[in-house]
Amino acid sequence: MAWTPVLPEAVPHTPATADALLMPLTHLAVLEASGADATAFLHAQLSNDVQGLPADRSRLAGYCNAKGRLYAVPRLWRMDDRWQLVLPADTADAVLKRLRMFVLRSRVALHRREDVSLLGVAGPRAADCLRQAGLPVPGEVDTVVARGETSILRLPAPIERFALCVPDGEAAALWAALAGTATAAPAAAWLLLDIDAGLPTIYAATLESFVPQMVNLERVGGVSFRKGCYPGQEIVARMHYLGKPSRRMYRLRAAGATPTAGSAVLDAAGHEVGTVVDAAPAAAGCRLLAVLQVTAAEDGLRLPDGQPLERLPLPYALDDAAEAAG
Repeated sequence: MAWTPVLPEAVPHTPATADALLMPLTHLAVLEASGADATAFLHAQLSNDVQGLPADRSRLAGYCNAKGRLYAVPRLWRMDDRWQLVLPADTADAVLKRLRMFVLRSRVALHRREDVSLLGVAGPRAADCLRQAGLPVPGEVDTVVARGETSILRLPAPIERFALCVPDGEAAALWAALAGTATAAPAAAWLLLDIDAGLPTIYAATLESFVPQMVNLERVGGVSFRKGCYPGQEIVARMHYLGKPSRRMYRLRAAGATPTAGSAVLDAAGHEVGTVVDAAPAAAGCRLLAVLQVTAAEDGLRLPDGQPLERLPLPYALDDAAEAAG
């Protein structure tokens, strides 16, 4: 993104430290799909129902290779007749290149948006912060409202949380307006909210490492088992109807340094039994999401540097009784 705020030297890194936190989401990028066939094209490429997505909603979806391994888990929504997809900046160009390979004769244009900035607002008073800055507030989780070319998305989290996609020319003024009632914080605070919501992210280090069920994508509404084909659909559907994942994503806590995505998770014997999906610093150490062998999920887990890992609950169930997303 072209515009980036200057943060103060000392900023909080946990959402609990302020009524509202204001974060620059510079670790994310936006892809846009437009044209007469854009909806049909994305519907055929992603794991979720794009054609059935209401205009005032956002939705997670998986983008898989032919073997069902994830390239990305973008959040998408519609701006008039254009689709916006948010995903990590370090994978955006690779995902864009791969999507373009399948355009063929479809009337769809794909590009990375360099004219917008992404901001995050979260906390017990986040909605009030938006209102005082003159912004409309989405009423329910996963709803989207617009003010001109700015989109405001309400996202899952243990507290109120909103993502703003703002034209660069308006970003500095909007940041200043929001900063009147919110405390500036780094993007790590946003990552922590993703982790606490159990939302998976695919970074460059974990590209093509996981099938959707390994990162619980069907538990957070990111997979439709009723739509038509998409790359990897057969593998994803077979796991859903005929088996159960041998690996799942769990939420964990460590007392030391924050590991990077793609780092190994070890069992008590030092055997590799999992992979870090995402991690962020917290008040005492860090919290993380990791894909683990289900049979090893309770066994003296640790990071390669010796840090022990403590299992934490997720905000959704992983057992067979939990209803998969439609």
